[in-house]
Amino acid sequence: MELPDSFGAEPNIPLSELTSFRIGGAAQVVLQPRTYDAIEEIVSFADRNGIPLALLGKGTNILASDKGFQGFVLRFDTPMHEPVYRGTTVIACCGTSLTSLARDTVRHGLMGLEKLCGIPGTLGGACAMNAGAYGGEIKQVLKRIRVLKNGTDQWIDVGEDDLGYRRSAFSFPDCIALEAELSLKEDDGSALHTMQNCIEKRREKQPLELPSAGSTFKRPEGHFAGALIEQCGLKGFSIGGAKVSEKHAGFIVNTGCATEADVAALIAYVQQIVKERTGVSLEPEIKRI
Repeated sequence: MELPDSFGAEPNIPLSELTSFRIGGAAQVVLQPRTYDAIEEIVSFADRNGIPLALLGKGTNILASDKGFQGFVLRFDTPMHEPVYRGTTVIACCGTSLTSLARDTVRHGLMGLEKLCGIPGTLGGACAMNAGAYGGEIKQVLKRIRVLKNGTDQWIDVGEDDLGYRRSAFSFPDCIALEAELSLKEDDGSALHTMQNCIEKRREKQPLELPSAGSTFKRPEGHFAGALIEQCGLKGFSIGGAKVSEKHAGFIVNTGCATEADVAALIAYVQQIVKERTGVSLEPEIKRI
């Protein structure tokens, strides 16, 4: 199948190379468009031709299939333009690194994203799951979002109920987030210190030295997933190459040879044991391709 140059198409790319878990077979075609119009063209082309479509940012919250993906993987992990600052408002491309954007806003004398610095995904990924850490959430600053929905490129005002804990009305496949307008505040002098402190906490507490997809489970109401898993004696437990991190039980890590099947089996086992011993149901936070 001959595709337009604007699609940025590359065939047979291993998803293990595009995801932080370092797991996954080959994608039939990976597309990396450089314009918003090209994204719209890709979605329309896939729809007209009945081609399955998956969306991938930096692949930091993804468990990809060992069998790969037969269809288009739309990779949106690079910014199409620099952030635009208008006073305390910033408009940024959703392909922008969230960490890079957070650092940039602090350099511009603004605060509101500093607690999210270190989250290793894109701004679009943050909008699609209401990413948050250390008491900060994208919901607190997201005011408008440009999305491709039902074939229409449109700006939407963000409502109070559009985002919740790891939940968003702006997630794929319902829509694709293209740009976001963030309403920040003037730095009161604490933003840089807060950002550096959050980064240091991540380094101390999270297993950043091994491949993973971040927190494996959502936080159950009234509990912390990692604490429940550790309480059940599962810290360090492994199936194949997948292991419950000994540093933070809320993470499943790839010790070097993990497969999708290993991770899926370990997730199911952890859910089973935690439910049996504590009565709490754990819901995965990781997305699947």
